[in-house]
Amino acid sequence: MTEVPPPDWAALYRKHRDAMFRVAARTLRGAGRASEAEDVVMMAMESLMKYPPRDVANWEAMMVKATRLRALDLLKSAAVKHAAGAALVDHDCAAPATIEDDVIEAIDRQRAAAIAWDKLSFLEERYRHVAWEYVAKGRARDEVAAELGVSSARVSQMATKALKDLKEAIEKEGVTP
Repeated sequence: MTEVPPPDWAALYRKHRDAMFRVAARTLRGAGRASEAEDVVMMAMESLMKYPPRDVANWEAMMVKATRLRALDLLKSAAVKHAAGAALVDHDCAAPATIEDDVIEAIDRQRAAAIAWDKLSFLEERYRHVAWEYVAKGRARDEVAAELGVSSARVSQMATKALKDLKEAIEKEGVTP
């Protein structure tokens, strides 16, 4: 029997953190606790790392499910029930998500990403490099700064300008980024 190596948690988190955050925020929003979404995501990650699941076919689905369950646990906690008092409602259905909503959201994201990819060619080469390496790939600002021969602060300025220009170009296409 071959032993399955442990998953690369950092890579999985970076890849799926946005989906996890959206699920946590959507689940908590009905109770007015969407601001706690990041905490719920961290609790879900800690739980997955402490008790890693076996034979996972779809990590995104596993991580999203763990996040939703943690959000529901938070809503059912004694602290939340105490704070809610008489206004307590059953949060199992606080914000029902449908497959149709998820598909529409994914299509909108893919369309916006495709337009953004096309618009990258309109940026100057150095700004395109910053947008791709620093923003899209999430590389360290210091590394990108060293490659371009500029300061870390300049990379941040370039990223801000590149994103502003991309946003304007995307909005001209009629897509809300």
